[in-house]
Amino acid sequence: IELDLSVMNEAYLPQLKNMARVQILYGGSSSGKSKFKAQQVVLDVMDDARTGGRNWLICRQVGRTIRGSVAQEINRIITEWGLAQFFSVNKTDGTITCVNGYQVIFSGLDDVEKLKSITPAQGAITDVWVEEATETQQDSIKQLLKRQRGGNPKTPKRLHLTFNTILKQHWIYQTYFNGLGWADDQTKYKSPELSVLKTTYKDNKFLTADDRAGLENETDSYYYNVYTLGNWGVLGDVIFTNWRVEDLSGMLDQFTNRRNGLDFGFSSDPAAVPVTHYDTKRKTIYIFKELYETG
Repeated sequence: IELDLSVMNEAYLPQLKNMARVQILYGGSSSGKSKFKAQQVVLDVMDDARTGGRNWLICRQVGRTIRGSVAQEINRIITEWGLAQFFSVNKTDGTITCVNGYQVIFSGLDDVEKLKSITPAQGAITDVWVEEATETQQDSIKQLLKRQRGGNPKTPKRLHLTFNTILKQHWIYQTYFNGLGWADDQTKYKSPELSVLKTTYKDNKFLTADDRAGLENETDSYYYNVYTLGNWGVLGDVIFTNWRVEDLSGMLDQFTNRRNGLDFGFSSDPAAVPVTHYDTKRKTIYIFKELYETG
């Protein structure tokens, strides 16, 4: 199979040969990073002669959001590239299997324990891709790394994190960027253990003129800095900073006084309905669920 590399954005092409242990693709909105990563998944799973055989485990914090995002993008690429005859899709769990036996497996991180039972049809999980990684907890990432055991020792294991920038207070910045002395105008870093690539809409040649204009004409300074320029944000318009993510699944039935709120979102953000409880004694707000719908 011959592939015309013009179907990819040039900024990402070096990533096809990147073997760093942890690989971070981040930056501004509409930079094309998630689409490239989906393209890389298809290539890696198919070309076992080049890669040594790779199985990809793709995760998001909430499992039900995967099929409408990453899985859909991968299936679209398979169709656009005329490769449907080489892949089959399990309609129950969405797993994509290539004729060579290597797979693309999807899972949510809302129940990390489920990851223990994930095993590919052959070989080991060589690549873990966490999309929208800023939604996740650091402990979940540690659990994912434990799932990468066994397999061909000549095929390096890799962890891929993709996300749009948010606050510098996030654990991802504190873990991977703080020690690098990272500056806003820096776009690349590479070592055997860590690679970082920052991209923006300017790196996506497939955007329309209207898409570009929408980002370039953003008047809110915080949104322009984070979503247009892809820089890590300071507090900006954030209302609460004293929050944390925990497993509250066993607490919901304890509270009969639950409140449902509605946030219509702003610009490209989704509308959301959070299910909450306010503990007046501890002055704590519990957010149990967030049902949302994108336009």
